[in-house]
Amino acid sequence: MGKNWRNKNWERVGKSKTPRKNARVAKANDKNLLDEEFILSDEGFAKVIRDDLLFEARVVEVHKKYAFISPVSKTGEINTRDVWLATVARKFLQAERTERNFLAVGDLVVCKAGGDGVEEVSADMPSCTVEARRTRINKIARIAPLRNDLSHVLAANIDRLVIVASLLDPKVKWGLIDRYLTLAESEKIDPVILLTKKDLIESEEKSKYREECMGYVGIYEKIGYQIHMVQVNLQENSNADSLSILASIFKDKVCLVSGHSGVGKSSIVNLLEPEIEQEVEDHDIFYKGRHTTTYSSLIKLGKGGYVVDSPGIRSFLIEERTHHDLAYCFREFRPFLGNCKYRECRHIDEPNCAIRDAAGGDEISAWRYKSYLGILLGATGREGRLRDKEL
Repeated sequence: MGKNWRNKNWERVGKSKTPRKNARVAKANDKNLLDEEFILSDEGFAKVIRDDLLFEARVVEVHKKYAFISPVSKTGEINTRDVWLATVARKFLQAERTERNFLAVGDLVVCKAGGDGVEEVSADMPSCTVEARRTRINKIARIAPLRNDLSHVLAANIDRLVIVASLLDPKVKWGLIDRYLTLAESEKIDPVILLTKKDLIESEEKSKYREECMGYVGIYEKIGYQIHMVQVNLQENSNADSLSILASIFKDKVCLVSGHSGVGKSSIVNLLEPEIEQEVEDHDIFYKGRHTTTYSSLIKLGKGGYVVDSPGIRSFLIEERTHHDLAYCFREFRPFLGNCKYRECRHIDEPNCAIRDAAGGDEISAWRYKSYLGILLGATGREGRLRDKEL
């Protein structure tokens, strides 16, 4: 409703000569320029790249005022050894937007050789201007630092979300994993869960905690998610089983690796022979690595595929949705949706609720139902931990 109301006003005030109203019209025109000329549909994108003066590329790294891009071959291969310095065409720079940056790692773009405004960065690299961006298939975003009104898109057009959590030090947060899974389901991204530091729970004194972890692993396996326990400590490279699992996950895919600092994200990438080795700082006495990744980048892997190495996300965005949409993001809920007594059932305390009746049984685990309530009612902390109070 709000958007339509604004559009009507833009049309109506367009005839006015007052500076304020003309400014509103200009702002609307800038937005239209971004929506209609910069962000192209698949069909529009295909038409543009037929121009001999333009070429298709993939964004491999984004900074505040510029980005690095790599040309894409006709077979879809990303030539990450051929890196260009790119800036967005000037005519789009004043356009109104809701995102921190025009571009995100993984974006498919149309570029024109040559450009200005980047000479001070590097005179040794070829430069280009980004003339258009293809509509995204999906995206992963977080809240922009210092600007709550903007989203910071970390990656776009990815095939697989690799959720990394450590079993101990820091201890795995199953609520955070559920939030990542909800994000993956809503964006139609294939998720895989990797649990690292399995050596830390193999002792006899950790047997009770190990049994608890295996109970959670069983829950996610039954739902149909890929979940693996691996050892990725760089001093344990001889672990062939872990390496084989990792290689199969990343092969022929563009994957986003995400999770909190200290869980082994960079170690995982390094085991897959990346073209750029990831920095891994020494562990402190609590076995927690420091957060070393400050921006997202697309990296080609020697074992096959590509990885987007991103900063740890403490406050990633799950787009606002109805309880219907959220319930659908829980795979095991789907066979029961539509079977409740009330059409607008939120599955909280309504009578004759099919989801509540199934929760705690073989079909829906009590944990996953509690996790659903936590996300729906806002009872999860930003790190994905359910509050202590009963829901």
